[in-house]
Amino acid sequence: MTVVVVVGIMLAGTAQAGSLREREQELAEKKAKKKKEKSTSTSGTSSSFSSAPYPSSSSDGFFDHFWMGLLSAPFRYNPEDPDIEMLPDDAAEDWAGNGAIHDHWHIWGEHTIPYARADYNWQFIDSADEVRDIRFELGYRLFGFQGRMTRYTEPDGYTLDLNQYYGLLRIGGVDSDVVPGAFEVGLGVGMVYHSGTFDDSSAALTVPIKYYPVDYFGIEFRPAWYRWMDVPIGDYDISASLGWRFLQMRYGYRWIWDDGMVDEQSGPYAGVSVSF
Repeated sequence: MTVVVVVGIMLAGTAQAGSLREREQELAEKKAKKKKEKSTSTSGTSSSFSSAPYPSSSSDGFFDHFWMGLLSAPFRYNPEDPDIEMLPDDAAEDWAGNGAIHDHWHIWGEHTIPYARADYNWQFIDSADEVRDIRFELGYRLFGFQGRMTRYTEPDGYTLDLNQYYGLLRIGGVDSDVVPGAFEVGLGVGMVYHSGTFDDSSAALTVPIKYYPVDYFGIEFRPAWYRWMDVPIGDYDISASLGWRFLQMRYGYRWIWDDGMVDEQSGPYAGVSVSF
């Protein structure tokens, strides 16, 4: 009888050990399967502007990835950011991802998406002895502020001031998947003030565009639209710059269209730009 009991206990112990081993194996297999399913569901399709994963669907296309890249860009890693040194290596790699439309937002001295920039231009027109044009820009990443003050002085001493102020939204950076070099596209909404014989003001809109295929050369186009004495005005400024970071010489032409006719305020200009 004793032998039967001992044998029974041994068999029970063997059966229990076998079931625990099988259960452990079963749980391990389930965990691996669940991890694989989770990895598959979050992989998706990579954008041409960023290799970060986006959910995959049949409706995804070029513009879906483009706008997702733009919206995520302000939160991307900046390789010049000193704060990255405070993060563990694995956290830094996670933050950096695999690139975005902005490889960087700004490096000191660049003209695209500047922290601060100032332009001083000398314009040459027949109707005035002297034209002085000053433009400044302050901002951080997406957001900026721009002011532009132009004073026309005629031979008899009469002066006309044209002052423009805009709040800006700025998109740009460096990404070879988009265009070689650095670029910036902005949208500005603000006010324009004329001060001369009669003072006048109106709302204004501007869409500045910058493209620097190489560090030492760039092209900028700054159209603006406003009204002067209820007359629609188109203010178009195109320029090319030559130099390096922080300082560049600028040459351009500014058209001011008055109700479809070229105004007497139009003419070529030369200037200098300082950026930070």
